[in-house]
Amino acid sequence: MNGNNLCKKTVVMSLVILFCSIAISPALALSNSSKLDENNFLVGQEYLLPPPKFIDMSFEESIMRRMSMRNFTSEPVTDEELSTVLWAAYGLRDDGNMTVPEINGSHASVIYVLLEDVYKYNPINHSLVFYKEGDYRDIVGWQYSAPVQLGLCWNTDIADANFGSAELGAVGQNIYFASNAIGLGTVITAQIPPAIEPVGIPDNEHGMAVMPLGHLVFDYNFKYRPMLFSLLPRVEFSDTELTTALENRIEVNSWENDSISRKDLSHLIWASYGYSYYLDKSGANVVIRHHTVPSAHGYYPFRIYAVTKNGVFRYRYGLYNIDFWGLPVVSFLLPIGLGDKRPKIASATQGFASDAPLNVIIVLDINKTKQWDDLSDESERWIWYYEAGAAAHNVLLQATSRGLAGNILTINDKETICSILKLDPKKFDPMLVVPVG
Repeated sequence: MNGNNLCKKTVVMSLVILFCSIAISPALALSNSSKLDENNFLVGQEYLLPPPKFIDMSFEESIMRRMSMRNFTSEPVTDEELSTVLWAAYGLRDDGNMTVPEINGSHASVIYVLLEDVYKYNPINHSLVFYKEGDYRDIVGWQYSAPVQLGLCWNTDIADANFGSAELGAVGQNIYFASNAIGLGTVITAQIPPAIEPVGIPDNEHGMAVMPLGHLVFDYNFKYRPMLFSLLPRVEFSDTELTTALENRIEVNSWENDSISRKDLSHLIWASYGYSYYLDKSGANVVIRHHTVPSAHGYYPFRIYAVTKNGVFRYRYGLYNIDFWGLPVVSFLLPIGLGDKRPKIASATQGFASDAPLNVIIVLDINKTKQWDDLSDESERWIWYYEAGAAAHNVLLQATSRGLAGNILTINDKETICSILKLDPKKFDPMLVVPVG
């Protein structure tokens, strides 16, 4: 009798052990290529993240709520929250594409996730891969303390500094959108010494920025105050949720017609660089009405141009760069020249730009990059490509929300673009063109 009980207990224990090993193994998701480092930590060990949360906030509300937050509590970021932000940032979609568009035909972004140890985000498996032991959050993220620090890098074997930063501009926007929508906060910061590099990253990676991520000391508090004096059609909230916009964004190189409605044009050009319809009443920021993108030092040195078959127009998003008071903003399109200039744009970029109903051109005003801190040198241009990439990404997501599609083109002949826009190429640097329709 005792022997039978012992046998039964042995069988039950074996089944329990087998069940636990099956259940636990997927959660740890150990990589076959894992190896022990000199301190006997398992380098390359992979931890699967839970499925990201579906964000049902409309894209237009997400972009209007984009703001930088710099004060965080010590409350941990949950696995689901981290999963949601990382998938939005640079995740793999159901169709096999990434949540951000390619820049210059490639993806080069790398995201480090700093917790109590250092991990890399693996978008293919939606997982964290152990990289290094040690808590580097206050070393790398010395500017703003937070439970999570995200290190944004690019692979130098794939992209140069400018195009690597442009893609990270799209990544950073998605981090802003997703974190805000689920009640977290973040801010883009460029660090000295170079971002994330104190961790010790591979020679073929370059750190560009750090984004702290955490729960807020100051809660979001927005008041809807649209720009009553705008001369463009008002931006409206759509039924397209943020997650849906990220999932459905596509890049195209042909369009059914060569015209675009004034309402669509207003939404697209606003998304690139306009002011939010929300006033920030949180008390966390001096600026009250935020732009749709962040800008280094708050310089906002870009000009945005709209080119259609009818002519060339400069987007005037307001009479000032930064709004400390939340005043209504007069926005309008200023005519620069009449006639169809799209074939010339195509000659400086790619041929299909000539067929796009709208070409949004993102141009750096170099004189506006040397206000209290001079960031005008060619060696600093990657900083501004980040901002240009963020603006271009916004246009594509807004196009998705409007049932449209586009692409992001790099520029081969900047002098031709300057001539179309009647700009001095010594004072202005055209960075990206976004054909859309």
